[in-house]
Amino acid sequence: MADNNNKISQLETFAQILYGVKFCRFIFFFYSFLCFIFWFLNCLEVEWLYIFDWLFIIPYKLVSNFYTPQGVSVDFSLAIIGTITLFAGLGFNFFVEKLYKNIVDMQEAEERRIKERRMKQQQKKRAAAAAAAAAAARTQIGGVPGEIQSVPQPFENSKLIFLILPHTNKIKRKKEDLELTFQEVEIWKQRVNKKLIENISFSKPMQKGYYRKNLFLVYKDFNFCDDFIYYLSPTLDSIILEFKKYGISVSFCYVLSSLTDLQGLEKELDCMDTIISLNFVNEIIVTNRFKVTYDNKAIHKYDLHLKGEYNLSKNLTVTNRQPLFTITDKKKEEIKQ
Repeated sequence: MADNNNKISQLETFAQILYGVKFCRFIFFFYSFLCFIFWFLNCLEVEWLYIFDWLFIIPYKLVSNFYTPQGVSVDFSLAIIGTITLFAGLGFNFFVEKLYKNIVDMQEAEERRIKERRMKQQQKKRAAAAAAAAAAARTQIGGVPGEIQSVPQPFENSKLIFLILPHTNKIKRKKEDLELTFQEVEIWKQRVNKKLIENISFSKPMQKGYYRKNLFLVYKDFNFCDDFIYYLSPTLDSIILEFKKYGISVSFCYVLSSLTDLQGLEKELDCMDTIISLNFVNEIIVTNRFKVTYDNKAIHKYDLHLKGEYNLSKNLTVTNRQPLFTITDKKKEEIKQ
């Protein structure tokens, strides 16, 4: 709470400084404008200008230390004062832009921190609820009341496997804008992967790495899949919005699967890589292995729908048609109905 108050206090201080600097910028620009206007009128020898001498007394004295209009028909003192105040205004304008950027960055960082804290709190609540529901499911009412009996847990050693491929493109604001080069695409892809790892670091995967340049994550408990799916969409949406500020559009192809023995991880990743090549953009795709494991869970938050059957063989002479599924939230489906 104290840290949060400090953040708010810092933002308020920066906002007050920004307001003051903006006011100073306006004063310098306006004074520079007056100087050039009065210098031009002075060159035209307008007689009533002496009434406004008091506006320029102090600047005149400062300028007279290095400039004295002797033996010349035109006095450039006001033009010099106007030029100095113009550059001062530009300096304050530069400071305003930097200060505003810092305030925006601080606000975004604070919003991300609050969002991550809420996500962690919700994850703990959901984990506690899932544990309570599982305990209730294992308790059989009958015989001895409240007696906990052993219930077979199929696929209890299953791991959750996640593979993702980001696509990056330049947002064209003009027709003549050039496409990203192959090297630039790879650079932006690496940045997206880095940001993705940062945003899901709280989930603590047991293994992470790259398979054919695509990021994969392995979680030791398949039951984490509900929480993972719940946080996946907002996490990816935040990354898409963040890179949009840099003029880069980001989309994702990703797939989920399960595995009981990590010795077959490479083979499973190879299959998932083939699924990613089907290019289902921004859509959660799961394998038949995932569906079988998910169907054996005690509690189902999501519904799985058949996407279709696809040939997942990389050998063109061999047909290996396998079903793929998409995921929908049960609560959202009930609201729609």
